[in-house]
Amino acid sequence: MVHPMHAIRVLIVEDHRMFAEAVAQALETFPEFTVVGVATTAEEGRRMLGETNADVVLMDYRLPDGTGTRAAQQMCADRPSTKVVIVTATDDDILLAEAIDAGCSGFVVKTRGLGELVNATRAAAAGDAVIPPPLLRHMVARLSSASTSTAFGLTAREIEVLRLLARGTSTKLIAAQLGISVHTARNHVQNIIRKCDAHSKLEAVSMALREGVIQTPTS
Repeated sequence: MVHPMHAIRVLIVEDHRMFAEAVAQALETFPEFTVVGVATTAEEGRRMLGETNADVVLMDYRLPDGTGTRAAQQMCADRPSTKVVIVTATDDDILLAEAIDAGCSGFVVKTRGLGELVNATRAAAAGDAVIPPPLLRHMVARLSSASTSTAFGLTAREIEVLRLLARGTSTKLIAAQLGISVHTARNHVQNIIRKCDAHSKLEAVSMALREGVIQTPTS
């Protein structure tokens, strides 16, 4: 398949070759993606990232030489512009917290199917956070749900945007729901990340939840 010059470069780090090949084949059916490599270990993935300058890394959580979150943390430090999505067979909010702390852009459970992984890759490349809603709700339920906190000095509008981010809403949909431009929505998101002293949307959401800035999503 011939890919456009602006195709999203995807690196797959997965030690199960059959699964990796299935993901690669699924992505290659879309002209917007080009799979630039498949690595079977964290070390190989880090090396290949340097060689390929991948835009998105789909990272298995359990690898022969360590966890995907540790590898993701190193990759984000090596190349901050690369988005890392953790792919795991375990539906666990503790792993989600690990992914957030590592600076990942998303978290996808393998049992959800290839379609969701494709959508997650597309969303991560666009700069959107990818969080399974049921998993997020479970994690949020364990944290404070107070909404009157002025932590981080966020404005009322920024807290409104933060609530939508916590629901997994994309920047484009946030703009539509609030009746503002996508550019303005992006500015609000960047201000939230800066004020929270976070490195990503997911980390900003996690910190705001811990501080009780936003309420538990109910849907």
